[in-house]
Parts: sequence; structure tokens; C-alpha cells
Amino acid sequence: MESWSQVQIFHSGDDFFSSLSQDIRQARRSVTIESYIFAEDKLTKTILQELTNARERGCTVKIVVDGFGSYTSIPYLDRFCTDNGLELRVFHPLPYPLIWAHQFVLKYSWRGSLLFKRLNRRTHRKIAIIDEKRAYLGSMNFTQEHCISYVGDKAWRDTGVWVEGEPVKRLVLAFQISYLRTFMKGLLTWVGRWRMNEDVAHSVLRLNTTQRTRKKLYRDLLRRISHAENRIYLTTAYFLPRRSLLRALLKAAQRGVDVQLLIPGKSDVPMVKWAAFYIVRLLIQRQIPIFEYQKSILHAKTMIIDNEAFVGSFNLNHRSILHDLEVEVILQDPPLVQNMLEQWNKDIANSRPASEKDFATPSWLTRILYKIAFRLRYML
Repeated sequence: MESWSQVQIFHSGDDFFSSLSQDIRQARRSVTIESYIFAEDKLTKTILQELTNARERGCTVKIVVDGFGSYTSIPYLDRFCTDNGLELRVFHPLPYPLIWAHQFVLKYSWRGSLLFKRLNRRTHRKIAIIDEKRAYLGSMNFTQEHCISYVGDKAWRDTGVWVEGEPVKRLVLAFQISYLRTFMKGLLTWVGRWRMNEDVAHSVLRLNTTQRTRKKLYRDLLRRISHAENRIYLTTAYFLPRRSLLRALLKAAQRGVDVQLLIPGKSDVPMVKWAAFYIVRLLIQRQIPIFEYQKSILHAKTMIIDNEAFVGSFNLNHRSILHDLEVEVILQDPPLVQNMLEQWNKDIANSRPASEKDFATPSWLTRILYKIAFRLRYML
């Protein structure tokens, strides 16, 4: 299996973005960013200034943001990038209110279904690549919500990494495809499928660029869980697994594998928590330990399966499996896995065990809300 030449893990948004800013200042050829959310706040204004300085030094600067996740900040980003010579692209943009009605009438036909199918596909990645050598990725969007220095104790709990090594070339290619897909269709999609073909079982960089790769990655995840011998520790912000994944976790626990789950105590998307109510209750009834993080909003997306750790943007939900573009890295060096285990223990110390009492039968009105949310789980 391939490997990384260097890796640095971050469990703090302040450390992550401080390191990223320093690398942007040292960039000599290019800086590329692809992010689901690129907000308009104090952190991103600082980063945009660093990107402007890099552009003035002669670096190529390209930014791809998601049309839904970054919806409210796109007008600001467009003005700033135009004024400062930065290249901005929007992945699957949404129509703005003034032209919404007109576009809805034009598209409300057989073409409408194709439109909404395309709009439902988002880029959920959070990556920054410096000089095509070092890649930052993980669960941190470009927003100050992750940083104690900006929001204090309310800062979200996230994990990110930077990696160096041969696999970064594939991430560069994945970004180029996302960038070009913002204004080219058809042939590009076919080329992307051809060039991004990879052996997911032996790759330390996991990209779900095509439907075929999505299926391979999901089957590989089920295989890893089915073959786990010691532990499966899952940290996820949005836990809405498919039935096959749920069955795999239950079977692993029955084999004696230490299966544990860490989820948010308070979610930034409450509807996801509602939709997961009966799933979480089922796991508790099957004696699988589940912990709810209490210190702040938990947004990290990591897994530890035996002696491997996974860090990325993947959620254990239908969106990540079926719709959104995601990225994840596998860490295998013992010191890195130990780092992830130590953070897992810290997170558990800041959590409380979920019990059946917490998930007792709710009122009839609440049950209706939970069932409606569950029916919408494919969209969440």
C-alpha cells in the first residue's frame, strides 16, 4: 500500500488555520482551495488577504466554493476575488431570489428533475493545496466557527491534517476536475471517470469522484468493519447510516469488537439529530456505547479501525455516500494512530454516555417530527 511521506494532525481550528496561513505565505507557485463553506468573517478575511499577497508574488490562486454551503457569502467573495485578481468558481450554483421564479418556470419539466438532481450534488470537501505538494484537509470549513481565538469556548471540535507524498497528485487532479466542472460538462465528466480510477483498497487517499468509486469506497468500508478484530471508534457529526452499515457495526459488536460511537450532544443541524433518534436508540438497546459530546458542537469526521485512523470530510450519512464530493486520508503510522487515540480519550472525557432513558418514547408530536426527519434522511 502507498503511504504519506509527512503528516501533521490538528485537533484545533486555530492551529490548523495558523499553519495554513503560514504555508500560504511561503507558497511559490500555486494555492488552490475547495470548500463547502467559505464564510465572510474575520478568519476568512485574513486568509483572503494572504491569498492576495500570494497572488501579488506571482502565485496562481484558485478557489472553488459550493453553491449551497457558501450561498450567502458568494457575492462578497465574487467582489473581493474580482478586485484582487483571484480566480473564484462556484460548484453547482443556486439561483438567487430575483431570478428564482424565472428559472423555476423554465426548468419545471423533465429538465427540472435533471436540474435538481445536479443541484443536489455538492462539493463537501474542505481542502487547500500548496504548490501541489502539501494538502490540508479534514472537517474544517473556511469559517471562524472552528477557532477559539474568534468565538471562544463555542469553537467547534474538529480534526484536520496536512499531508505530503505521492498521493497528493491525485488530490490535485481531483481539484482540477472540480474546477473545470464549474463551467465544462459532458466530455470532462467522462475524462474524470477515466483518469480518477484507483484501487481504493490499497490507497491512503480516498476520493468519491464518480458513482463507481462511491460504491467501491462503501464496499471497502463495510469490508474493513467486517474484518475488524479489536476496535471500531467512530466520531461523526451526522450519523444516518445505511442499513448495511448499521448491520455491519452490530455484527462486529457481536464478534467481540469494541464498537463505540461519538456523536454531538448539540448539533448544528438539529434535523439530523431528530432523524437519527431511532437509530441511536436501537444501538443503545444492543449495548453499543454511544457518547454525546458536551463541550461544544462536534463537527469532526474520523474513524479508528484497529490500527488505522481515517480523517476527512466524510459523514456516515446518505449525502456523503450517495451525493456529495468528499475526501479522506488513511493514517497508518503508529505515532499518528496513537495521536488519534489520545484525542478520542479526550473527547470521551468531554462527553456523557447516552442511555435508554435519554431516548425514551417521546410525545406523539415529537414522534411525528422524528419520523418526518427520518423520511428525509436521504437529503440530510
